[in-house]
Amino acid sequence: MPKKILIISGPTASGKSDLALGLADSRDIAIINADSLQLYEGLPILSSQPSLEVQKKVKHLLYSHFKPQENSSVALWLSLVKSTVEEVWAEKKLPVIVGGSGMYISKLVEGISEIPEAEDDLRKGATALFDAIGHEEFQKKLIDLGENKILDKHRLIRAYEVLMQTGKSITYWQNQPAKKIFPVANFTHVNLNPDREKLYQNCNLRFEKMLECGALDEVQSLMDQGIEDDKQITKTLGFYEICDFISGRISREEMIKIATQKTRNYAKRQLTWFRNQLPEKHEFENLDEALNFTMSC
Repeated sequence: MPKKILIISGPTASGKSDLALGLADSRDIAIINADSLQLYEGLPILSSQPSLEVQKKVKHLLYSHFKPQENSSVALWLSLVKSTVEEVWAEKKLPVIVGGSGMYISKLVEGISEIPEAEDDLRKGATALFDAIGHEEFQKKLIDLGENKILDKHRLIRAYEVLMQTGKSITYWQNQPAKKIFPVANFTHVNLNPDREKLYQNCNLRFEKMLECGALDEVQSLMDQGIEDDKQITKTLGFYEICDFISGRISREEMIKIATQKTRNYAKRQLTWFRNQLPEKHEFENLDEALNFTMSC
C-alpha cells in the first residue's frame, strides 16, 4: 500500500502553518518545510518560521537548515526531503510538506530532470569568471556557447557550470524525462486560496508584527556579518527595505509601504501560479473547511 504524503501549499500569509498545527492536534504528524527562504537560519522572524516554542510541540524539519552564507536549490531540497520523509515514515508519522515555493512542490510531485553537478573547481571558476567580467558579458559568453538567455545570476552561473561539465546545455538536461522522488507515494495536496482582500490585509499586518518581534535586529545582525547580495537569504521579503531603513536611506513609513507592497505582489503571483499548476489539488478558501478535509485524509 503506498505511503501517504500531505502537502499544504498557498501564498504567503494564507494560514498554511496554522492549518498544519491544527492538524497536529488530531494526527501524529511531522511538518517539513517547503519554503525556499525558511531553509536558512538568520531571519526566522522575517521569513515567518514557526517559533521555537511551536517547534517543540510538533516536530518540524528543514527549518533554519542552512547557514545564511549558503545557497540551496530545488535539487538539493529534494534530496533532503527524500531522506526526511523516509525518516518520518519510519517513525510512523504522517509527513506534512508545508510551504509556498511552488517550484519545490511541483518538482516533489511531478519529478525533476537529473542535471549533473559540477565539480568544485569548476563551480569556483564559474563564479570567479562572473565576478571578473560582469553579468552582461557573462550572459553573452553563455549565449555564444549555445545556451538560452538567462537573467538570474545564480541560474546563469549554474548553466555555465553544467555546459562546461557536460558539453550540453542546461536546457538539454531540463528537457530530459523527469524522475519522481517518490514514484509510488500517495500525495494529497491541499491548496489555500483565501479571499484576496483578506490575504492582502494579512500581508500588511504580518510585516508590522515582524518588526515588533525583532526583524530589525535580525537584519542588523546579518548586515554586521557582511552578508553579500548574491546569497539566497537576502531575497527574504522585506530584507532590503529594512537594510535601507537601518542605513538611513528611507524612513520607517517608506520601509513599511515598500515591503508590504512587495509582499502583496508576491502573494498575488503565488495565487496565480498555484491556480494554473498542479491540477490534482484540493482548493480551500476557508481554513476550517481545509482542516476538516485534512483530518479525514
